[in-house]
Amino acid sequence: MTKQSEPRTNLLGLVAYASLAAFEQTAAASAIAPRVEQKMVLARLAAQRFTHLGRLESTLEAGGADIARAMDAFVAPVDGFNVHTAPADWGHALVKLCVVGGLVGDFAQTVSPQLDEASRDILLGSIDDGVLASEPGRMLAEVLEEDPAQRDRLAMYARRLLGEMLSQAQRVSASQPALTELLTGRSGSGGEDLAAIGDLMAGLATRHAERLSSLGLA
Repeated sequence: MTKQSEPRTNLLGLVAYASLAAFEQTAAASAIAPRVEQKMVLARLAAQRFTHLGRLESTLEAGGADIARAMDAFVAPVDGFNVHTAPADWGHALVKLCVVGGLVGDFAQTVSPQLDEASRDILLGSIDDGVLASEPGRMLAEVLEEDPAQRDRLAMYARRLLGEMLSQAQRVSASQPALTELLTGRSGSGGEDLAAIGDLMAGLATRHAERLSSLGLA
């Protein structure tokens, strides 16, 4: 058995804990959904996200790593993000599912060219796929159609989500320089690391703005 490199193990640990948190957030949204059919759809999406976690666990074990230990370094930033952005209601829950799911997908697509083939396949495989991935957006459109007065409030929350996610991403970057180098494809330290992660975040922010427009929250 060939032991995985530390940066690759850290990447898998980050994606694994993010997948676990996504499962928990989606299950929580399912619990407060106002209609049974919405509960069922979100429960299926939560199950899909838990399946991603199972694949990551198998990959880590095959590389000689323990999933719990690989995730440990990312518990504080991911949990911090979720604590600071806890949804207040159904509308918030849907916005969070849309925004976080979209940003995770954008992140995976952006950094995948810098990764080896195996890491790239794992990362891209953790993106939500199929019709289920679009369901939170459809539900959010229904909420805005039924009550357009919520638009400004939900748009403000969506912007706060981005700000908090970028803040936590900087925290991870500062504590994981080897992982930052793997994700950006640029080696260096200090200012060079900050510039590389800054470029990555700027691209994510641009795509986030486009997504908010498509969701009717620009």
